[in-house]
Amino acid sequence: MLPFSTTIVLSLIEYFCVIVLHVIYAYSNFGIEESLWSALGFIPILLTVLFFRLMKKESVIVRVFYISMLIASYFISWKIETLGMLIMVYFAGALMIALHSDRKLMLEYSIVSSVILAVVAVFQMDLIAQVCPSQLYYIYMILYAFGMVTLVFMASGIKNYKQKMEEKNEEAQNALEAKSNFLANMSHEIRTPMNAICGMAQLLSEKELGDEESEYVETIQKSSASLLSIINEILDFSKIDSGKMEINEDEYHFNSLIHDVLSIIEFRLKGKSVKLITEINPNVPRILIGDELRIRQILINLLNNAVNFTHRGSITLKIVWVSQGDDKGVLEVEVKDTGIGISEENMGKLFKAFGQIDTRKNRNVEGTGLGLAISKNLLELMGGGIWATSVPEYGSTFSFTLPQRVKDKRPSNYKNDHDIIVRQNEEFKISFKAPTARVMIVDDNKVNLLVAFEIMKRFGFEATTIDNGAEALNRIEEHLITYDMIFMDHMMPFMDGVETTEKIRALDSQYAKEIPIVALTANAIKGVEKQFKDAGMNDYLSKPINVDQLNDILKRWLPLEKQIRVVDGEEMKPITENVVKTKEQIEEEMLYSMKGVNVENGIRNCGGNKSVYIRILQTFSSSNLSTGLETYYNDADWNNYEVIVHSIKGACRNIGAEELADKAYKLELAAKEKNIEFIKMNNDRFLEEYKELISIITKEIIKANKPGT
Repeated sequence: MLPFSTTIVLSLIEYFCVIVLHVIYAYSNFGIEESLWSALGFIPILLTVLFFRLMKKESVIVRVFYISMLIASYFISWKIETLGMLIMVYFAGALMIALHSDRKLMLEYSIVSSVILAVVAVFQMDLIAQVCPSQLYYIYMILYAFGMVTLVFMASGIKNYKQKMEEKNEEAQNALEAKSNFLANMSHEIRTPMNAICGMAQLLSEKELGDEESEYVETIQKSSASLLSIINEILDFSKIDSGKMEINEDEYHFNSLIHDVLSIIEFRLKGKSVKLITEINPNVPRILIGDELRIRQILINLLNNAVNFTHRGSITLKIVWVSQGDDKGVLEVEVKDTGIGISEENMGKLFKAFGQIDTRKNRNVEGTGLGLAISKNLLELMGGGIWATSVPEYGSTFSFTLPQRVKDKRPSNYKNDHDIIVRQNEEFKISFKAPTARVMIVDDNKVNLLVAFEIMKRFGFEATTIDNGAEALNRIEEHLITYDMIFMDHMMPFMDGVETTEKIRALDSQYAKEIPIVALTANAIKGVEKQFKDAGMNDYLSKPINVDQLNDILKRWLPLEKQIRVVDGEEMKPITENVVKTKEQIEEEMLYSMKGVNVENGIRNCGGNKSVYIRILQTFSSSNLSTGLETYYNDADWNNYEVIVHSIKGACRNIGAEELADKAYKLELAAKEKNIEFIKMNNDRFLEEYKELISIITKEIIKANKPGT
């Protein structure tokens, strides 16, 4: 069906041509005066345009047109003596009403126009006969009547068809919305347990596990991360499909964006014989304005595809900046690989939803097939475009353009900036170590967490990694572990770093108000530092992390008594001497020096009371059950062996020694089932670890209670 505005335009053009012909005919046969009278036929056109601009009601506009047209056409035909042709003009006007597909208006027009033609035939046949013989005119009238009846039925049929199509369209829209809502709801529902699985797997990976168990945990982590990625893609697609995807433009550092993306891709390329090449124009402006999150998503989608389908050779990321003035320009990006390529018949499927090509050949490649469809939609939302070229067996090239505004037009010099940071990080020698430091890193990006964790290991401690602000807030609120400082990522979903810091500072404890919090940010630009300080942050560290700057930050905010000078690779005396430690500090150091014990879980088992936990540790160290266990083992008294190992299991769980508790539980089951072979294989190793744990705890308790400590 044509839109109403199109129908009006077509009808006015048609009628305009009819009037022009009448004016020409009048001028050539009667002169200028008659041609001017004929020009009155333009009045219906002007009236229709005026009403079209002033009113929304379509039926009124159509009536204004056809009534003024009927009158004007009759007047012109009478003036230039062409009444015999009036029937043709009226039939042409009927087509406009038919196009409008309103049965009632079509019936109105048919009746009014037929009455006018019948009256003319009765009273002005002499004028009609000058152009058209009377017999032929009567035949025209009969044909006109049949034509009007046909047009009435046609308008009625079109209206019914249009109504059915609108109903079908409404059903399709409802179905589309229902599908999008279902996908969005299901994705959200699945993400909740998936986040728990990812979190628990992360906690397990931080424990000292055997090789086999570590492999199982790694498989869980990889599989859950892949599933979470698929869920996120479905959620993004459902948002785009339902028109709910929003583009949030803000300032971002180009170099930081590219560094984050390449860190993820380099991590994925580990173990593959594929080289990652970057050809990045040094003239790309330093700070751009756009949706950094979505641009990162598009780049990772394209590069991930290249990683998935390239098994040897190289992947090249090429970025060119095309300036369009001081404050805007276009990013031209190209991702080229030497992978398996794409056949010509499959090229058309590339950017379609769920369009993973060659599913039989690529059955081992994970994914929904939504990545390219999402990228295409996101680019179009941001005013860009994407295309691809490929040669089977030789590789593919995906290219896109994206307009961006400029905040700081100074050149980014990505390669130089990146090389300097890498070189500095490789050459830098740490000036101190802090093996007893307790540091929390909060970042929603797993790769960023891993990078920060590994860099901080150079300072002698293993940081606690958290992937969301809510968990960080919960840990500080519970205060089961006293951290020395927190590195807080700035941009995180759900609760960003600024909001998390504000909520930590608002907690009713001196510890929460005083713990040093350092922003980890890729957005270290003018004005952001004030925002961090206003939120309660003490400092900020730019990403990518420069070890030299990290050294200064750690040295500035870690407790001095925990810092040990390093000179020429040798650890010296603590930086500060004669520091009088409080009882609480001594207890803290004692607790976090015990390997194999999850202190946080142990304190939680004691209702969050640290003093009670310390008393339980003292009881645990003095209640050495190893002698009894050895006796019952040597006597093959498996019933009493089961009782003793059960007690050890419970005690280990209470203090947070989960790994040893699990081993005790397996021995307990073996004793219950009289699986003597299993006990003989594992008893000695278990006793050794149990004695070692008691020894560690005893030494730390004695050290903590030693006078002058």
